[in-house]
Amino acid sequence: MSSLSKSQKEKGLIFLSVIFLLALAAYSYFSLYAPAKESRLQAEQTLSSERDVLVALQAQLKELPEGEKISTSDLQQKVSVESLTEQIVLQIEQAELISDTLVDNIGITEGLVEMPVPVEGLENLQEVLTTVTIKADDYQEITTFITEVEAMERIMIVEAVDFGSNEEITSADQVGEPIDVNLTFSAYFRPDLIALADTLPKIDAPAPAGKINPLPQNDGTDLAEELEVDPDVDIDVEVNVEENAAALDEE
Repeated sequence: MSSLSKSQKEKGLIFLSVIFLLALAAYSYFSLYAPAKESRLQAEQTLSSERDVLVALQAQLKELPEGEKISTSDLQQKVSVESLTEQIVLQIEQAELISDTLVDNIGITEGLVEMPVPVEGLENLQEVLTTVTIKADDYQEITTFITEVEAMERIMIVEAVDFGSNEEITSADQVGEPIDVNLTFSAYFRPDLIALADTLPKIDAPAPAGKINPLPQNDGTDLAEELEVDPDVDIDVEVNVEENAAALDEE
């Protein structure tokens, strides 16, 4: 009985050891390996995006004839020395109009681009990360919006597109709900190139309306102000009562 009891104890210890090793392996996987793997994937995506930017710039340089001077203003159409967030917002508004979508929200953040592998000449490259939430009626409107955003001369890289699908329409009187779409795209700028600030692209933005109250007013006060007569202006009105009375008698 004593030997059998000792054997059972050994088996129990072995079983507990196996459970402990499995728990340790699971903990190591979820707390160490999985986060490291996710960080590596994010680093690879960032490196791929930066490589696309570098390839685009190199392709532009190759297209230039030898000996031709490079215009800094033309290069700044691609990567400027300032963030030019107003330019991005204007392009989003144009994309909204053309695609017939509705922009719900625009979020813009700026920050230094962190590269897993240093790239010569891009040490001070900064990123303008733009997140846009829109409502679209169908997939065609979504693709049109993205196409218009990418149509900018400035380098714009779509980082993420997230949207769901509507419920299936089963009756003729059923109205489809709009699709909520979240888009994230990046533009880049080089704030360290201060000497090129004079050749910064000009933004063709509409002039301010000059309104004191931006809300619409339909109480007629605006029209009354427009029709208000200046008290210093003399008004000369002639009323011919006799001619009017004679005309009435003849009738």
